[in-house]
Parts: sequence; structure tokens; C-alpha cells
Amino acid sequence: MPTPLKWVSTPSLGQGRASGGSAAAELFEAGTAQRKRPLLETLVREVCQNSCDRRLSNGKARVFFDLLLVSGEEREQMLEALDWEGLKSHIEAVKGMGGAALTLRAGLEALAATTLVCLRISDSSTEGLTGDDWDEEGNFRRLCVQNFSTGDEIGRGGSFGLGKAVSWMHSRVLTVLFSSRVSGMEEKGLRVFGRSEIPAHETADGAWLDGAYLGNPGERDGIPVAESSWQDPDEASALFLDRAGIESSGTTLLIPGFHEPDREEASDLGIRDPEELCRDFTTAASKWFWPAISWGRLEVQARVFRSGSGSASYVCRAEIDGIWAPFQAASRTTPSTEPALTPGESAAMDLPGFPIPRRIRPAERPDLLHDPGETALRLAVTRVSSAEACLPCRSTIALIRGAGMVIDYVDGNRLTDGGTYCGVALVGSALFHAPTSEVAEKQGLPPQDVEEYFRAAEPVTHDDWLPTTRRLRESYDWRGSAGRLRSLRSELRQLVIQKLLIADEVAPERGPELLMRMINLGKGRVSGPAVERGEKPRLEIHLDREISWFDESRGAWALQGELIRHGRGTSAAVAGLSFRSIADSGMGEAWRISAMEPLGSERDLSIDDSDSRRLVFSVAGSFTSLPFRCLVSPPAGVDPRLSGFRQGG
Repeated sequence: MPTPLKWVSTPSLGQGRASGGSAAAELFEAGTAQRKRPLLETLVREVCQNSCDRRLSNGKARVFFDLLLVSGEEREQMLEALDWEGLKSHIEAVKGMGGAALTLRAGLEALAATTLVCLRISDSSTEGLTGDDWDEEGNFRRLCVQNFSTGDEIGRGGSFGLGKAVSWMHSRVLTVLFSSRVSGMEEKGLRVFGRSEIPAHETADGAWLDGAYLGNPGERDGIPVAESSWQDPDEASALFLDRAGIESSGTTLLIPGFHEPDREEASDLGIRDPEELCRDFTTAASKWFWPAISWGRLEVQARVFRSGSGSASYVCRAEIDGIWAPFQAASRTTPSTEPALTPGESAAMDLPGFPIPRRIRPAERPDLLHDPGETALRLAVTRVSSAEACLPCRSTIALIRGAGMVIDYVDGNRLTDGGTYCGVALVGSALFHAPTSEVAEKQGLPPQDVEEYFRAAEPVTHDDWLPTTRRLRESYDWRGSAGRLRSLRSELRQLVIQKLLIADEVAPERGPELLMRMINLGKGRVSGPAVERGEKPRLEIHLDREISWFDESRGAWALQGELIRHGRGTSAAVAGLSFRSIADSGMGEAWRISAMEPLGSERDLSIDDSDSRRLVFSVAGSFTSLPFRCLVSPPAGVDPRLSGFRQGG
């Protein structure tokens, strides 16, 4: 008989820090995605990404989402093997009205129910939980013990960083159990461990820091610890961690008291219909991992198991069906000059010259450092039937790098003819899975360097490319290239419409028609009643699209406009003029204003041009109006013919 596993909590000694919950969980609950995703999709993204990252020998990772409905004797055996009474006493001691405390109180009821709902997630043909219990670089400690830790391997996605918190969020008792058959150590059996994210609390036995661990009780430096337990598969079967039917190495996670924390509807089991839930697992896998599935890197199944039956009562698989097939078709399209004009047609183009800044850190890894260079992006699109407009992700552009996960779906501009499309943008080593082209083969930097740049630009949720992430700003000499990355979404929107989906319409090169597409003007007019009441004088800056144009020789917009003073008072009026790139999130990069020229008398007008990114106009009481013109140039690396800009004050 194996030594029974026990829960071990860490005593609160001296000034040891204690928390009231998981900071990572709070981040996900706040919703950092551009369009907040269901947490179930976030769970699927995190699990499948890490399984793809930990594949063996570039083979295919297989992932199983098993919904277990445990009752009767199996339930009693599981709770005993889980040392439920040992964990329960600590959970009951958690006080307060915080989110974690309230979840745990509901969890006590869930585990007292006659049917215990668990979600078991297993992968195969992956590394497993490598490293000993104290190896800071091993998969075991990164996933099961550490917080906010991720790997430095080239091209990886998250690799057990912040995103793993979503697994604990789906447990009503904030607990996840693990078993793993470790690659190269198969003869040792299964490695079993558990972790609970209970907040700091006090019991009759003393005060405890947050977190508790399930394993073989021991001691390290005089402090109680739990170490992982190596067991035969049969010994782990009571916890449903025996990995039955899975031959190769990999990891299993079991989430007891499974629920969906962001959904209201539920059955008597506390979850939705089990079969519907399984279909949502595989649908999410198809949505976010159709590239990895089509590249032969990933296979995903979802199953329902009920007590008393050794076989699944329901099985479904992630597939590239009619919803995602147009994206796949676009990704396999060879660049040409022919646009996609009718449903079913695809078109693609290469975007050369995308700047990658110089990498300057980490200094101790000279093999990762490189000079500034350029890369090519592949932009492709498939037209689909207008009848498909209601399907998920239509008229969007999937952002993809070599990890094989869709980073995000960018909302695209609408076609004037009502057409619908599916677009893709491929960067880095994702181009290895697309048709070759002369432009792609001649890109300046190796694909792995491009991969690292875009990976560094991803926030902790891996759902965007931003020039403001700490990893990018600390690793690269990023100044001068931030604007191009920030305006990438806007650039892709413009190109998909102008270059890949329209044939007869020639895009204007210089005049007001192009300006109408590119600029979002904030005119700031003063209403009539405000003027009539003689309120405080105000200065309006009005730009005239019709007489503004794009100066090809200087790569900037020659704008013309007028300063107009409103109000009846005699005091001075002040207004500012600035321009910024239109960005999907945050504030866009500032554009530079030069060659400012009033077209008339400058009497009663003062211009502060000490900052080329913002002009400040001040007019006296006798000022009425005055035309002007100026030149507006984009930040370095931004194409002013493709990137929109917005007027500010």
C-alpha cells in the first residue's frame, strides 16, 4: 500500500507574506482581452498552448478533456484518497467576504453533493512534469508550485506562466491535482501531487500562509513541506489520475468541484448539460488552434464519463469544419496579384520591411542578441458567402505566429458590397507552414528571432501584440519601432480591403478621398446656443479634407484648415492641435507637425511650437479666423498611406 497523501500547509512564521487570494485569478476575472472571452475558452487556450509547447520531437500532442460525474463508492474512495478531511478543515477556517472565501464556501456544498463533478485534462506525447521538487527550471515546479514563472525557450507560448491560474479558478475548492508520466523516467511510474489556492487563514493549530500542497509529508529547513509521490498507475486510480489508456508520457490535471465561474445557468449538477459542455471544449480548441491542428501538432477530444461505466458515454473531437476551413484555405494561399472577388476564392500578399528592433538583453545570452532588421508578414484572405456573415469570426483577421495558436481575431473593415471574408496574418516561423515566396525567403532576420520579438510583445494573456509589454521594452531597443507594431491591426484592415478584396476600385494616392479613409477628425465645434449666451471664448481648429493631400515626396500629409474664434468676450482663447495613430488599445503614437504656416496676418495670434508633437494656439479678443497649413508626419516605421490617425487637442 502506498503512503497516503496528505495536505500540508505552510505556517505563517515571522513576517512571512500572506494573501487573500490569487492575483492571477483576479487579473483574468477583470478581463484583459480586447473582447473578453469566456473563461472556458481561456482554459482551453492555456492547456492546449502548453501541450503544444511541450511536445516531444515535434510530434503531435493529444489532449483529452474528460468530464467525470463521480458518485457512490467511487466518490467516497476519491474523497478519502484526496485527504478531503485534511483540506476541509483548512477551507472551513477561511473567513471574510473576498471572492476566494465565497467560492470556497460554495465549494464545501459542491463536494458534499451526491455527485462530484470533476474535469480531468490529460495530454500525451509531451515532456511531462520534469525536474525534481526543487528544480526551479523544471516543468514540475513551474506548473505545480511557482507563480508568475515562464520558460525562456525560443518560440514557446506561455509554458506554465500566469495563465495556469485559470485551472484553479474552475475548481469550487480552488484545487488542482496532478499526475505525470515523465519522458525518460517512465519506469518510475506516475508522479502525483496537488495544490490548493486557499487564502491565508488561522486554525486552532496556528496561522497559515496561503496555499496548501498534497503529497508525501516531509520537512525542509525546519518547515513542513509536501513532496511529489511516485506511484504505480493502480495506486492513482482512486483519484482518477492513473492515465488509463494513455501510453506515452505527459501530464494529467484533475479539477475537483468543476464549474464555470463566469456562467449563471447550471443544472442540478452545478454545470451545464455535460454533452454541450464537451462540445464547447472542442469548439474552443478548433477556434484558437486550427493552425496547430492543420499543421499536425495537436489533436483534441472531449468525453463524458459516469460512475459505474469504464467507457465514455459521449465523445467529440476538435475539427476544422466549415467555420474554420476558410481561414485554413487563406493560410495556404500563394501570394499573387489577383484579388478574391467571389465566395470561395482566396488571395494573399507579402508585406516586406516590417521592422524588428535590435535585441540588447539578456546580455548573458549572446546567441539571442541581434542587430535591427526587417521581416515579412503574410496577409491572406478567403471570401465566403454573405449567408455566413452570422458565423463566428467572419470578416476578421486571425493573428498567427509559429506557436500555432490564434493570438486574436482582429475585427476587419466591412466591404461596401456586403461581402464577408476570413483573413489571416502569419509572422515568424508560421511562414514555414505557408506557400513559399521570394519575399518571404529573403526576409532579413531568421524566423526564430522574429518569433521571439512577437512573443515578447504578447501580454500575459497572449491575446495581442503590443509595444508596451515589459519583456519587449526591457529586451529590445524598441524606440522608433513601437508605432508600426501598435498600428499593425489598422494596417492589416486597410490592406485586406484595398489590396486583396477589391479589383476595379483604384485606391487614391494623394487627395481628399484617401484622407477621408485615413483620418478621424475631432472638430470640436461650439454649439449655437453656447455662442449666443456669450460664454467663455473658445478657439476651434477645423481641418478641411477637400484641400488637404498626401505629399508623396515627403511621406507626410499636407493638411489645410482654419482657426475660428467663438464667443463674445474679450479674453484670450487657447486650443491645441495634435495627431495620434488610431490604435485598438491604449493611446496611439504621436505624429509630428512641421512647416506650420498661417495664411494671412498673424496679428493677435501666438503659436507655441516648442513640442513638434503638439502645437498650442492662443488668440486675442479681436481675433476672428485665419486659414493655415502644415505637414503631418508619422512615427518611424509607420506607413502614412495605410495607418489612420486621429486629431486631438
